[in-house]
Amino acid sequence: MNDIQFGSDLGINANDIEKMSPQITFITSNADIEAIALVSFEGYQIAFSALPQYHVDGDQFCGLGAALLLTGRSAIQTLFQEDLSEIIVRADDGYIIVTNAGKLLIVCAGTIINSLMKTVKVMRIAAKNLMKIFEGR
Repeated sequence: MNDIQFGSDLGINANDIEKMSPQITFITSNADIEAIALVSFEGYQIAFSALPQYHVDGDQFCGLGAALLLTGRSAIQTLFQEDLSEIIVRADDGYIIVTNAGKLLIVCAGTIINSLMKTVKVMRIAAKNLMKIFEGR
């Protein structure tokens, strides 16, 4: 009998998860964010974490990221015939960033607007590193 491993339906194995962990740490250590998730393109939650005072449901947060990606990807494909890199949604009191990391999405939310561009840069670096994990698959 085969054991079903976390993320195995997405082709993610224990070794991949071990390699992804430092990228999450890199983001949380270098960006002022309140919530972060790794999400499949379909909205499947791979990882989620939020500060306790940031009252958000993980499944809802991941689904929101996937919905934003679907809409943004369609618009970018239609207008520019290329794949989406990232989505930034900003309000007066916060923002959400969805970054394409190849096989996964990184979704972050923060409330410190002045750190938005730093967070974008950090997420871009992490996304490139996450893409390398799944190259050739």
